[in-house]
This record gives sequence, C-alpha cells and structure tokens, in this order.
Amino acid sequence: MNGKKKNYTLGICYCETSSATLFENGRIISAVSEERFSRKKYDPSFPLKSIKWILKNSEIKLSRVNQISYCWYKGFDKNLDSLYEDRKKDLIRNKKSYKIFNLRKNIESQRDRKSLNKLINWKKNNLNKLQAKKLKIYYHHEAHAASAALLSPFNNGLVLTCDARGDYESLTLSFFDRKKKNCLKKIHSSTSSDSLGFFYGRITGLLGYKPSKHEGKITGLAAHGNPMKAINLMRKMITVKQGKLRSNLGDYYKPFFSSYNSKLIKEIKRFRREDIAAAAQYHLEWCLIKFLKYHFKKNKIKSQINLMLAGGVFANVKVNQALKSLKFIKNIFVQPQMNDGGLCIGAASLSIHENKQKILPLKNVYLGPEVNKEKLISLIKKNRKIEFYRPSLIYKDICNDLYDNKVIGLVRGKMEFGPRALCNRSIIYKTSDKTVNDWLNLRLKRTEFMPFAPVIREEISKHAFKNFSKKDISLNFMTSTIDCTNKFKSNSPAATHIDQTARPQIVSKSSDKFMWNLLKEWETVSGEMSLINTSFNVHEEPIICNEQEAINSLLKGIVDILYIENLRVSLR
Repeated sequence: MNGKKKNYTLGICYCETSSATLFENGRIISAVSEERFSRKKYDPSFPLKSIKWILKNSEIKLSRVNQISYCWYKGFDKNLDSLYEDRKKDLIRNKKSYKIFNLRKNIESQRDRKSLNKLINWKKNNLNKLQAKKLKIYYHHEAHAASAALLSPFNNGLVLTCDARGDYESLTLSFFDRKKKNCLKKIHSSTSSDSLGFFYGRITGLLGYKPSKHEGKITGLAAHGNPMKAINLMRKMITVKQGKLRSNLGDYYKPFFSSYNSKLIKEIKRFRREDIAAAAQYHLEWCLIKFLKYHFKKNKIKSQINLMLAGGVFANVKVNQALKSLKFIKNIFVQPQMNDGGLCIGAASLSIHENKQKILPLKNVYLGPEVNKEKLISLIKKNRKIEFYRPSLIYKDICNDLYDNKVIGLVRGKMEFGPRALCNRSIIYKTSDKTVNDWLNLRLKRTEFMPFAPVIREEISKHAFKNFSKKDISLNFMTSTIDCTNKFKSNSPAATHIDQTARPQIVSKSSDKFMWNLLKEWETVSGEMSLINTSFNVHEEPIICNEQEAINSLLKGIVDILYIENLRVSLR
C-alpha cells in the first residue's frame, strides 16, 4: 500500500443468508455467510460468527473499523404508507383486496420492527458511543442496486433489482453514474404486494417445494413443460400494466407464500407440474422484458446501455440470459451473490462511495476461509480409514481418477462467497456420462431433473456456445445460461440441459491457472471440452467450508476422492 493508511468498512446484512464483508481501501477482501459456520442452510441469525471470522482473518479489532454499514429496515414507519399509496388508490373500492393489502402491511411492519431491535441490541453490546456513530443504515433495494453497480466493471448504465420483498419494495429501476456522489437515481419502484419474487415463490410452494429456497428447481423443471398450456393462469396472478407490476390481490395472490386460495389450488391441479413451471418461467421473463422495454422507451434511451442486476430473482439464470439478449442491452453484470447475502456488499460499497473513495470492481468471489493445512494433516493421520499423498503431477492424477469414473471433491484456496461453487469448493466429474444426472443427483440427495453446470476454458468456449463473447462476464460467475453448439451437446451431454443450454463457468489462464491447466490436461486425455462443476454439498446443506467437512464427505461416500490443496486423499 506504499504507506497509505488503511481504511476499513464492515458491511452487515441480517436476513435470510445473513452475511458480512470487509473492504480495505475500497477493495473487498473478505465476505462470508453465517450458514457456512453454523451449517444451517440459509441461516437467518445475526452474523456474529461471520463478523468474528472477518475481523480475525484481517487481524483487526472492531474498534479499528472506520465505517459499519447495514441494510434493511430503514425508516419503515415513515416510509410504509408512502410506498403503498399507489396501491391504495387502486384497491380502495375492493374491500376484500384492501383487507388483504392491509394485513400484508401490518405483518411486514411487525416483522421488520422485531429485526431492527436485534440490530439495536447488537449495537449496544458491541459498539461504544464513538463507534455507534460509525453505523450507517441503508434501504434493502438501495443496497442490492449498489452491490451490482459499484462492484461492476461499468461506470454507468441501468440497475434493476428484483426479489420477494425488502423494505416494502420488490423491484427498483435506477440510473447509475459512478462519477456522481449520489450514484444511483431511482426512477421506479414496486411494492412487495406486487412482487415477481413472491409470484415465483408461490409457484414453488404450490408445486410442493419450499418457497424462497427451491425456486431453482422450478427453473430446471420448466424446460420439461409447455408454457402456453398454463400461461393464462399466470397472467391472472400478476402482470405488467403501463410499466408497473400489478398483482391480483384477491383470489390469485394472497399475502406470503402460505396463503393459497382454494380456487388457485384447484386450478393449479388441472395442469402437469412441468407445464406450470414452464408457464411461470415464461411469464417471469415476459414481465421483466415488458417492464424494461416500457421504461427504456419512457426515458428516451436511444443507444445500447449496460445493465446491472441484483436480488433473488436474478438467481434465475434463464431470466438473465433472456435479459442480456435484448437488443438495447450492451453488457450485463449480475452480482454473483445476488441474494440477500449480497446486501452487506451493497451497504459497505455505498458508504465507501459516499466517502469519495474509489471502489475496485469485483474480480472474483474467493473471499472466505482457507484450509488449515496443519489441521488437515492432523485429521488425516488420526483416521486409519483414509490415506493420502502429494502428487508430483497433480493434473495427471486428477485426470486418471476422472477417467476411472471417480467423483472428485475439490477443496483449495479461499471459499467462494455466494450460492455458486467456482472450483474452490466444488465436486467435479466428466461430462460425457449421460447417466450422471440420475445417479449423482441421487447421491447428493438432489432433484433428478436439475442440470449440472460445466467449467470450461475460455479459449474453446467459442466452439462450445453460440454467440460466445469474452465480454460476457456473467458466464465467469455461473450467473447465466447460454445456448450450446451441436459440438458441445455431443461432446458434453451431462452438462447440456434438455433445453439445449448450459450454465458454464468460463476460466482463463489469468483468472484460475489451476483449473485452466487441469481442463487442458483433461481435453488432451479424454477429448472432452469441459468438466462438471457442482457445489460441494448435499441437498439442504450449505457448501462445505473447511477440511473437516471435506473429510466427512469422503467418509460418507459423497465423493470418491478428495483433492485438498496439493494432497490426494482417499479411503484405504
């Protein structure tokens, strides 16, 4: 740093997938979700373990932090009525809908007040009066927008946030200009009563899965159905009118995921689940596209523009592919931790920007704990069921194991932040095995129709995917699908979904030298263009964090071989 004073900003989000992050002089140096320490999937607890690890890892005390940034539950008493004013006018004549509307509002107010009190208690117990002045609170969708915009490689463009709810909003659209102090200019917002996130979550629940957790299953299932068979039912639930999201707050759209009207349940049962999923996916894409087209025209945008995305809806990789294909979109950036866990990044980056400090774009998400090598060796030596050695030619050894049909657990470097494993906490396997979706999903206790994602070298991606561009950074983080070429489909059937798309992680020699070398060796040995890369966890468990969890996975038969840093670990 050449003697430059270090300025630290701690970001905290207390929500589903509570998380914390630390910036040093505008550069993100660590970020982790509470679930990785507690081992509770989507842990909503206040991220005490995450904060503790971040401070310990950086070798600083809380008192050394210059700024503490928090998001959600800002000014909900003052803001609530104004946010709902637009919907009040529409519903005032409909007593049934208005009752539902007010129920929603009251429940949200009570929930948010309770959560804010927990933040206040943490402040009292951990911050003195001087430090408490460092605490800044931001709106939920404001933080989402900042997490995408300020961490993107772009200096300007449009920012779209979309989720179920946060501070009574479900969607915002903003202009972004990095050069301005107030870098985000919001031009539209929708209330949580008009929520595409709740719509998609509602479908998730009605099809027998867990809302706010299993929406990805609906995206995978959608490719197996016909969207037109149930599309009219989707339109009854929510639509876009004059650039605004409008839900039916009567029979088809009650508050929260659990409030399903008997009429809606009856209609859902008329269709195959695949067709319902397909219709929901189609309608979600249609709503967002129609919304963007309206506001693009309204704001007289006459040239291509960068688009930045954040919020749980953009965990939907098919939506992201649809949006980046729009003719008026120049480039796209999806915040890799697009869910609420990424709010800590947004809150921290906002305060940094307000303090006129430069924020460096996000290069990777390797921001969590590393393997403790001494502890690893100790664990291995204590267990007589396992053996290990240090391969002199590690790429050849891994390829030999893959060629022998071994499922490999890959654990190296810093743990990824976000829902995607990007080869530091991953399970890898060959992509030529057409049966892998059945038996490996069964082993991992996952749904059989969920496709596996490939990891592939940048240099050959142009042969694997249609209209591939190195500028499409969404593919570096597995945040979008792309259409496969015939060559890839025949070469790597296990990584090609039924709709002829894939959700790849593109690696270059500069971004990940280890994986680049491994993939090149695998191409030479097998002739395959890619490897399966799926997260190192079983269903309903968080991605593994440390060496103990990796070894436990080996002992349980989740993987056949472990490669932890420079060690090959296997059962005797």
